[in-house]
Amino acid sequence: MKTRYIWVTMLLLLALSSALVAAAVPDSIEKIPLYKGAERDYAAEDEIMEHYAEYGSEYEQIYEVRVYKVNAIIDDVCKFYIDKLGAKPGTLPDDIYEILEPGEVYAPWYEVEFYGEEIFEDQYEYTTLIQDGKWIKSAFEKRPQWEKGKWLCKVWFEWYIMLDSGDLATYSLYLMDEGYDWKNKIDYRTTQIRIDVTITTSEEDFDDEWGSADYEDFAIAAQYFAKNPPTEETLGIPFYPGWIYSPELSAGMSQDDYHYYVFFSNDPPDKVAAFYTQRLNMKPGIVNEFYIFALEGELPVPEEGLVIQPNLAFDGMPQTIITVQKKV
Repeated sequence: MKTRYIWVTMLLLLALSSALVAAAVPDSIEKIPLYKGAERDYAAEDEIMEHYAEYGSEYEQIYEVRVYKVNAIIDDVCKFYIDKLGAKPGTLPDDIYEILEPGEVYAPWYEVEFYGEEIFEDQYEYTTLIQDGKWIKSAFEKRPQWEKGKWLCKVWFEWYIMLDSGDLATYSLYLMDEGYDWKNKIDYRTTQIRIDVTITTSEEDFDDEWGSADYEDFAIAAQYFAKNPPTEETLGIPFYPGWIYSPELSAGMSQDDYHYYVFFSNDPPDKVAAFYTQRLNMKPGIVNEFYIFALEGELPVPEEGLVIQPNLAFDGMPQTIITVQKKV
């Protein structure tokens, strides 16, 4: 079986401002407006679909994806979709199934993410310059600012339609700035547009399919992980100071051929990654805000690995999730 990585579903925890609406919003991927000049990226779509085929949930009945690239600054593309979708800042409520009745719509909302100040700092590996922050700063000063001193990096739009069957259709539209090449002094000023449509089985069907035997198996697994916590020898890495072990999540994520040991830390992901960079004497791969260390095999998909990521899914838990993947 191929190596699996746990990419925890991101839940954007924002101030609730979206509302139920009866207004017309796009109810198919074909009806979502496309920014002028955007060109389809079939290779990116194939990669996403391959990942979904292996890791997608059995309760997601339909999955569609479109990926485009356009030679336009992300600010302009974002303003286009705010206008076309009538989107407002907001988030998904705690239980969308209790709020929406069949045929109802939860209005499009969006969230923006900015580049961090660290991109404007010169970075060295010993005496070798590995990031020319001064040039990046000069390039960004020619870009529009979304807020004073802030430049857009990513934008997430989403809206929901409860179908007559009781299944939930989720429409997600992601914008990502394609960044820059400081070595060749190129600011791409290009944006990736990704559109996802997922139809998820209704809550009642979900409960019916998740039988008591599954709960019993999970309880047994959780008990095993609680009674047999991992050691440094088990993990093959040093313990991070003060981290908190979660046997329940470890049991829920683990498979027959791979075990996933899940921990939480109050320290930010970059601090945890710096600790393991030093202690393991290796550099991680970085995907968005995820740090991936290859413990066995090679990046981007090692046989065994360490993943450090921000906690955007579990309310009330520490800010960083640390997951160690080990072959059984």
